[in-house]
Amino acid sequence: MAMRPRASSQPGKLSFFHSPKAASALRPRAMSSRSGSMLEEELSCPVCFDIFRDPVVLKCSHSFCRDCLQQFWNKKKARRECPVCRRKCSLTEPTVSLALKNVADTFLREQERRAAGTGRGPGGTGEQEVEETCITHGEVLKLFCLDDFEALCCVCHTSKKHQGHRVCPLEEGAQDLKAELKKDLIPLKKNLRCLYEAKQECDDTTVHIKNQTEATEKQMKEEFEQLREFLQKEETARMAALLKEDEEKKELARKKSENITRSIFTFSHAVIAIENEISSSDALFLKNYANTKKRAQIPPNIPEKVWKDALINVAEHVGSLKYHVWEKMAELVQYSKHLFDSLQDVL
Repeated sequence: MAMRPRASSQPGKLSFFHSPKAASALRPRAMSSRSGSMLEEELSCPVCFDIFRDPVVLKCSHSFCRDCLQQFWNKKKARRECPVCRRKCSLTEPTVSLALKNVADTFLREQERRAAGTGRGPGGTGEQEVEETCITHGEVLKLFCLDDFEALCCVCHTSKKHQGHRVCPLEEGAQDLKAELKKDLIPLKKNLRCLYEAKQECDDTTVHIKNQTEATEKQMKEEFEQLREFLQKEETARMAALLKEDEEKKELARKKSENITRSIFTFSHAVIAIENEISSSDALFLKNYANTKKRAQIPPNIPEKVWKDALINVAEHVGSLKYHVWEKMAELVQYSKHLFDSLQDVL
């Protein structure tokens, strides 16, 4: 890959990597850097963050190294799910991704070839790397100063500025520092993975909360529906009992009224007959006196103004209504508590 120097504040010097004086002496060309980085990102396993080795793909379209996926599943024991989206996987998964394997293998071979100094680009186009030159002396940069972290040409190496400094070949210095940065990447990638897992846990918690809300809402509606049905049944039963007593009391009053009506007829007829006899002549009165006297001997039949059990027993229907309903509802509440405990176990 072609390299482009970055000017330093000191003539004849190049800044290099993460040193304050040499942050990016070997920065790749912008287009090549972006395309290579994007390709490497697309070819990186989301578990180990390295280039795919023997890649496999799940039905959710996420790809992993076969060994990485198997190790992830081994940690989860019985749970077979995608490490990225957590979708459950069937027993037929994963499947080998030959196309991805070919691309990843080609990319790895190209990286190895470039590391060996073949000078071929990541796309395999055969483009030769452009050797960077010192902006001060115009010589090819071949050395790397370990003390100043600067890429040097041979002239820079012999200058007073770098006299007595430790130097090494440019490629060797780059490889050493790249290896150092790769070590620095390990905890970063681990932390990134932890963040992904924490994010997934938050997403799973959000879904779980949604499921809990829906289940609880459904349970509450069922509970209130049971209460409404219970109260409706109790109201119907209580009203039926009231109407039954209403019919019984009215039937009792009707019969009592009929008896009184018959007594009224009897007494009225006797009164009229006796009054007629009294109004008759003395001879006729005395002649019929014995019969008239017998008619006047009708036993008295004065009914009570309010007879026993004549009225509705309001206290029986209303006085203890709430208590009896509450007593029956307590059984329903106890039953609902068992259902609630079962629901909590499920959730």
